[in-house]
Amino acid sequence: MRKTALLTLLLLAAAADACTLRLGYTTQNALPYYAGTDTVPKAPGAMVELMREMAASQGCTINPLRLPTARLLGALEAGQVDAVVLTTPPADTGHIVLPLDRNGKPDASRGLPQFTMLYVRASDRAAANQNPARFLRGKRVGVTHGVSFAAELREGGMLIDDGAANARRNMDKLRLGRVDAVAVSLNAPGDMDDLLARDFAGELGRLDRPYRTRALWLMVNRGYYGKHKAAVEGMWTWLGDTGGKRLPGLLKKYEAVR
Repeated sequence: MRKTALLTLLLLAAAADACTLRLGYTTQNALPYYAGTDTVPKAPGAMVELMREMAASQGCTINPLRLPTARLLGALEAGQVDAVVLTTPPADTGHIVLPLDRNGKPDASRGLPQFTMLYVRASDRAAANQNPARFLRGKRVGVTHGVSFAAELREGGMLIDDGAANARRNMDKLRLGRVDAVAVSLNAPGDMDDLLARDFAGELGRLDRPYRTRALWLMVNRGYYGKHKAAVEGMWTWLGDTGGKRLPGLLKKYEAVR
């Protein structure tokens, strides 16, 4: 009787310690990072697979939930999801936790490297490469609707066109002359080179240097962090130590089937 009661208590404790992370991510079809639109397909994309590996490293699982990009931070703040993966922290982080360094600043070493890359028409590439900020000041730049880095581009004097649902549609707009450049946030500068070579050969080109380099962080709801602090801290460390090494292989897997 006592053994049964003890076993029950141990099982209940284990269940309490088990963590499921409700991961909010975009409804956009953005291969190789995210596949599909509103539902979570069996092969969900490289970033979702990476998040599964990250959670599993701490004995956790993820429950992927898809939302429009512009709603992700609001859903995180409201506790509708437990975590999102984004580059730009909100101005008010009262309900959101992300890894901090010893100076209280967001810790890039516990995130994934992220590059804001710019694309222009081939005829503009030489001039744009000389001084991208000056070349694009006052010009129309296409970004995917809801991306967090659009504000930085506006601060640089660019006119933002955020009406497109994905980067591919923005590339079409660039080819047709409806925008002067396209900005995309990538985990490696050359992640879209195959797409350009295949679909826009000779028409569009990537600028040599990133416009911005920063980190992509796992941002977590403060209530979830309070319940699973050790697991979340471990996930952040795993992203910095292992995530960047694992992601290129996952990206290649989805590039092969795109």
